[in-house]
Amino acid sequence: MLSLAVFAAVAGSPLAIAAPEADTVEAVVAGVKSTYQGVQSIKADFTQTVTNAAMGAEMHQRGKISLERPRKMRIEVGVPMESVVVSDGKTLWVYSVASKSVTQTPEIGDGGEIGALLEDLAKLDELFDIKLVEDKPPKPTQTVSLAPHKAGAFKSLQLSLLRQKFTLTDLVLVDQFDTVTAMSFTNVKLNADLADSDFVFTPPAGVQVIKSGN
Repeated sequence: MLSLAVFAAVAGSPLAIAAPEADTVEAVVAGVKSTYQGVQSIKADFTQTVTNAAMGAEMHQRGKISLERPRKMRIEVGVPMESVVVSDGKTLWVYSVASKSVTQTPEIGDGGEIGALLEDLAKLDELFDIKLVEDKPPKPTQTVSLAPHKAGAFKSLQLSLLRQKFTLTDLVLVDQFDTVTAMSFTNVKLNADLADSDFVFTPPAGVQVIKSGN
């Protein structure tokens, strides 16, 4: 269920700032910081494939995500909706429609989690060791491999960025159990006008609420 929290990002935005071709880590980091400086909110649709290493099984899903600083998030997975993750910056709710259960957790970030990165991609070099991955033209993206400075919920992350614009189109995350989550993003809007109600969650009647981390 926690893998749902990786779903977020931006792609192909008209607000992106064109820059010279990036052929070094420093150039990529500079381009990403320039692109995302001043971005307060993100809204996008996504598709994701989760591959369970132990079971050898794949799960394909699609959904939508909204992010707003500071640390507000809403991710809806499945059509019709199968699950929803909501954070108002203080409390994280993870609701499974099938199991009729909600996990409620204090939203305590340590600055090294994936949610913090996707909220502010300008922290790329603060959170990760970064390497360029061979991604030659005419492919329109530049891929970087990220290893977190601190041990956490995942082992590695790859981001694919549009060349020159540095907007995020795809990510591949490997967690501590070698489960691989691959995501692609479309219909992305930066600085979208988001409703406050998007980040408020009220458990439906008859749903079990499980409090964790208190």
